[in-house]
Amino acid sequence: MPFQGESFCLQASFYIQEQDMHLVVTDYQGASLESHSLQLLPRVTTLPSEPPQLPQEMSVKTEEEPAQASALVEWPRLSLAPRNLCGNSAQETATGLMKQNTCEEIGPGVKTSEVPSRDCVPHIPCSAAVLPGKTALNFNNPVDRHPPRDSWARMHITSLEYAAGDITRKGRKKDKARVSELLQGLAFSDDSAVEDDNEPDTQPTQKKLKVVGTPKKRWTKRDLNPKFPCWSALDSGLLNLKSEKLNPVELFELFFDDETFNLIVNETNNYASQKNVNLEVTVQEMRCVFGILLWSGFVGCSRMGMYWEISDADQNLVRDAIRKDRFDLIFSYLHFADNNHLDQKDKFSKLRPLIRQMNKNFLLYAPLEEHYCFGKSMCECFDTDQFLNGKPLRIGYKIWCGTTIQGYLVWFEPYQEESTLEADKDLDLGLGGNLVMNFADVLLEKGQYPFHLCFDSFFTSTKLISALKKKGVRATGSIRENRTEKCPIMNAEHMKKMKRGYFDFRVEENDEIILCRWHGNGIISLCSNAVGIEPVSGISGFTDDNEILQLSQPAIVKLYEECRKGVSKMDQIISKYRVKLRSKKWYSILVSYMIDIAMNNAWHLHRVSNPGTSLDFLEFRKCVAHFYLEHNTDLSD
Repeated sequence: MPFQGESFCLQASFYIQEQDMHLVVTDYQGASLESHSLQLLPRVTTLPSEPPQLPQEMSVKTEEEPAQASALVEWPRLSLAPRNLCGNSAQETATGLMKQNTCEEIGPGVKTSEVPSRDCVPHIPCSAAVLPGKTALNFNNPVDRHPPRDSWARMHITSLEYAAGDITRKGRKKDKARVSELLQGLAFSDDSAVEDDNEPDTQPTQKKLKVVGTPKKRWTKRDLNPKFPCWSALDSGLLNLKSEKLNPVELFELFFDDETFNLIVNETNNYASQKNVNLEVTVQEMRCVFGILLWSGFVGCSRMGMYWEISDADQNLVRDAIRKDRFDLIFSYLHFADNNHLDQKDKFSKLRPLIRQMNKNFLLYAPLEEHYCFGKSMCECFDTDQFLNGKPLRIGYKIWCGTTIQGYLVWFEPYQEESTLEADKDLDLGLGGNLVMNFADVLLEKGQYPFHLCFDSFFTSTKLISALKKKGVRATGSIRENRTEKCPIMNAEHMKKMKRGYFDFRVEENDEIILCRWHGNGIISLCSNAVGIEPVSGISGFTDDNEILQLSQPAIVKLYEECRKGVSKMDQIISKYRVKLRSKKWYSILVSYMIDIAMNNAWHLHRVSNPGTSLDFLEFRKCVAHFYLEHNTDLSD
């Protein structure tokens, strides 16, 4: 029975001759076959016996002379997934033709080969007789539309190189996909040649879960109404430091304490023993090594050995403290972690115990302040491809830093591609946002105070500002244009045409955060959950003709300008007297960086504890270095 809605009836016949199968279309109506090439592959299984009795509705044609079969013109090849003539899918047309139970077609007395095929169809040797007849099958039999996939593939797939497919590129792609699917079915099928006819050809696609969208942003032009408590915390730790009146060495050893030195000594001796070296370094010797490293920050030599060669009072101090070969031996085996227990996912696992110890001590003695700054720093090194524009040191290891506004380092983490920090994937804050959230959690360990964080546009987003507000942390940062969540604020190009001091702002009603754009020396965009426009202050500026100009400055801009320079101040201090001695270990530059940071923090506490009578940074550093070298002079022999 032909398909409904089709304007043709198509019938075809199979010819079997010398292991070649040809398809002859005997009757068709409707569309042309010019754009639908057909192919039957060689080496397919053939039948050596008389064809079975077919229903009357199927036409049978016989051929008396075998010579006439060789004279037949070969029809176009049948593709693995040919298309029917009405434009329907190729799979429906081919499957209607090929659904046969080959085991039932073999009559009694049929000679088969010694090794039967998997689908019970015998293989005909080359000397087999030619079948005198030909069988025609109706394409339009609805029952035969979905043959067993495994049986169809075994009969008609031999190699991908014989697949002709559709002449269009789109058809060839579908044919290749169909062939791959059938070959995969052959590889994992069992010995049975017949599958369930009701089994669908493809697996049903899984329904995608609907993602609940975030509420639409509602921006209005009004000032921010923050609901944070006022800052009223008292720094008891700073009061204790003022009362104890610690000297520079004691302040430095707040960070490199006995626990830290014992860690370094134990790991260094362990590493030397693994290399079959009897080092047996002591804590006192390790302090002397650190004293020479501090000494190299303000006494420069072109070579390390010159510290023991120059005969002046200062150089004699180094020479009398420790022998050069002993220093070289300790410095070459300096180690901070057990190589047998390293985290392969952590790039800085060789320094991870020391980094944890430093962060713990930095946070323990950090001043309790209202405002903190988070940003990027650089540890100078020319063996890395990390680059940071806009810094005095542009090539080296990138360091994420959280500092006070005066430059005291509270927390740091070296940059690596696969961060080891825990992050909330539901917030989707990105690398910069996750780092700021981690620093906020570190600060909240000191107490649930309304800290105020400032950071630049690399970290800022409206999602981050809202997430920090939920933690009870205030935040202000510059923001990029593509992160403003379609805020209807005046664009930067238009604002450049306005006079200097002009600003525009909007408040998001759902999260209560403000976005402000101000025209000062340039265009700056800021986002905050704690500071708004009022009070607007006046500042002095200069025109192109060096004339004094009064500008209006919103409160959010004023606070950001005051609090954003904490990391820059820290970089400025440690750049004056950096440790210059390096070993062949790749991480020695990071060890020197941590020594410089500890010295910076100790000097910061010294200034806070002794206002008006504090030493400058050079004298403070000399005191620590002198003490370590002089204290080891008596033991150097």
